[in-house]
Amino acid sequence: MNTTQLECFISLSNTLNYMKSSEQLGLSQPAVTKQIKSLENELGARLFDRTTRSVSLTQIGRKFL
Repeated sequence: MNTTQLECFISLSNTLNYMKSSEQLGLSQPAVTKQIKSLENELGARLFDRTTRSVSLTQIGRKFL
C-alpha cells in the first residue's frame, strides 16, 4: 500500500467519479483505475461497486475509509 493508492481511494470515495478524481489528482483516468485495482488486490477485497453509470463504495470500502 502506498500514498498514491490511498490518495486515489480517498478522492474516488469523495467524488464517486473516476474522471473528477483524475482531474483532482493530476493523473489520467486509467492511472487512477490502476491504483484502485492495485489497492483492492493488496487488500483482497473490492472497495467499490462499478457499473457503466455509477461508482459506489462497498461495505468494506466504507469501513476502510
